[in-house]
Amino acid sequence: MKASNSARGLDLDSPGLFCETYVTKSELARILNVARSTLVSWDSIALYHIDSYQQAYPVKADGSTDRSCPLSPYQSWVLSRVGRVMQNLKSAERVKNYIKKYPQEFTIAKFQAQFNQVTRGNAA
Repeated sequence: MKASNSARGLDLDSPGLFCETYVTKSELARILNVARSTLVSWDSIALYHIDSYQQAYPVKADGSTDRSCPLSPYQSWVLSRVGRVMQNLKSAERVKNYIKKYPQEFTIAKFQAQFNQVTRGNAA
């Protein structure tokens, strides 16, 4: 796992957190040093405002989203970014507006590009 923290505030150009495997919300909360309930709040924001995040969850037989399963590497990355935005904007409503205004900051393509950049940087 790789994490990038910025003391300067909102820095979405930094790669964020990359988990190489699926992790539970409890494990990710420990990694990010936040309460599990905080992570669940971020998960709710992402679930209802980022389509690709919601689509990364498996679907149960009844058609509902299975939110009890471990998070994918992409989902972990999204939650680290949501947390970074929350840290700076201090309000769930502002974070939702930020996601609405800058949806490209939370895409799978952005995740893959940053992951590739980090893994190429580590190979050097």
